[in-house]
Amino acid sequence: MHTDPYPLRAARRVAAPRRRRTDEPRVSRRRARFASAGFAPAGFAPAGFVPAGFAPAGFAPADGHRVEIRVGRPRPGFRHPATAADLARVLEFFGPPARYGLRRISLRQRAAGAGPGIRVAGYVPPGVVVLFEQPDPPWLLAGRLPAAAGERLERAGARVRATASHVLVEWTDRALRDFVLFDGLMHEIGHHVLDHGDRRMRTADHERRADAYAAACRAALSPLWTVA
Repeated sequence: MHTDPYPLRAARRVAAPRRRRTDEPRVSRRRARFASAGFAPAGFAPAGFVPAGFAPAGFAPADGHRVEIRVGRPRPGFRHPATAADLARVLEFFGPPARYGLRRISLRQRAAGAGPGIRVAGYVPPGVVVLFEQPDPPWLLAGRLPAAAGERLERAGARVRATASHVLVEWTDRALRDFVLFDGLMHEIGHHVLDHGDRRMRTADHERRADAYAAACRAALSPLWTVA
């Protein structure tokens, strides 16, 4: 069981992923208390510590953990709305608590039998987020769109128009990029972060909390997001 708050623990381990757990600050503090009582191990000196979790937004350790980003070629008529640079900037903004334990982000084609529905992203434990290619807008979706899905698209900035047999979804480039970054990337990172906590959580609760995590990330970054 960990007693340190997750953001502090994540920041430390991102900054020094290969550091021995016996060199953790909490262990150092315990040893320092022992030293004051005459129980110090030979050669021990308490280590200094600056909690990176309290650094300004955008903090990234100079020699810290870097998440691999793989970009696959989309099929004709599809695109990756968010670039590798967009992903790197988002990860830098949210810092170690989001990057801790994250191994790879893959931008790739959708599976051949994925079907016609909206498929944005997926999470593959441990620590892999997959962002799927998206059709060039506008999207023409067969059938009726569930009300919750339509509201989600509209919240993300899409213009949704339903006909008797189809749903037309229109995007600006920026809105589609942000949809992938927040409803895709940060939603799946929300699952990743939750996996460091209660692994017994029900699927519905996991989804609800990952949605809340993504919404909070959007609210934090959107006012500062200046790339067109």
